[in-house]
Amino acid sequence: MRHYILPAVVLLVALTAPAGEAEQTGDEAKAKAAFEAAYDAGTAAAIKKDWSAAEKQFDAAIKALGDLPHAKKAVAQVLLAKARDMAKQEGALVAAAELLRLKQWTEAEAAYRRAAVLLGETDAIREGIAAAQAGAKAEKETAGKKAATPPSPPPVVPPLPPPAPETKPATPASTAPPPPPPALGIPTPAGLDREEWLKGAGSSCYWEGERLHLEEGDEYLKKILTKDFAASIAIEAQMDHRSRICIELRPVKDSGSKAKIVGWGSKEGSPPMLALDKETVASGDARPPQEQVTLSFVRTGSKIEFYCNGKLLGHTFDAKAGQPYYLWVSGKGIMNGAKVVER
Repeated sequence: MRHYILPAVVLLVALTAPAGEAEQTGDEAKAKAAFEAAYDAGTAAAIKKDWSAAEKQFDAAIKALGDLPHAKKAVAQVLLAKARDMAKQEGALVAAAELLRLKQWTEAEAAYRRAAVLLGETDAIREGIAAAQAGAKAEKETAGKKAATPPSPPPVVPPLPPPAPETKPATPASTAPPPPPPALGIPTPAGLDREEWLKGAGSSCYWEGERLHLEEGDEYLKKILTKDFAASIAIEAQMDHRSRICIELRPVKDSGSKAKIVGWGSKEGSPPMLALDKETVASGDARPPQEQVTLSFVRTGSKIEFYCNGKLLGHTFDAKAGQPYYLWVSGKGIMNGAKVVER
């Protein structure tokens, strides 16, 4: 209940705040009309507790108004901050549920406890913690039973048969190990689905239809990548001397590895590159500071390759076999599409 008192009071003020503005003309009138339309849509979404839609509308309202004054501007700023906070809290539950589905019991319990700090101990959080604890206990008991099982007695070896008459040996079959599976192809990025992405802490990124504007902060794919995979992201890079744009594979927390794999990292036309943490592994040709590029990771076994516009720049390796990753995007630009496939 404590999470919804502030929105209720602010929404009451928002719905009753006076228009109080003299009739405007030209660009100022258009800006204020756009602000009011987005503001009304944002308050309607907030009343329905659709915080993602509310955040989008209030952010659009404030951007449309710019530096112009308006009686409801301060209320819109308060509601935008609240909508961002509530969307972040709901995202914490989504991440905890995904870890529980993947039977990452310790990580799932920790994620639910972090969500409890934000949301309080709701029924869903208590059930999630209980399920994670039960799963960890069952897994431990199963491992104990396997360890307690006595080894099987050695097999009885029958006496050797008499030697067979000598015959011409057949051509032996090849004993070479089977070839490794081929790498997945680079997928073509498709339209974005905002339900598949979550904001990082303190992110100022915002959506415009199916396009994601990358500002301060970063976004990550909800799905945890645990198998062989191929991931492509189409980004309209907008570089300056203070910013860069990159895609990252960040190990799932508590998975035993801290090594991040970073691709791109361009500043004002410097070449794209592949880095393991802060150590550059490979680099490509320099590119202009603003253009759409397609950045791709392909993992086969423990090998991870990085591509820019379909061209292989280099590769590195997982810190451990089967390392699970989150896919992150950060920097300054516009993400126009993405596609991830697993095998």
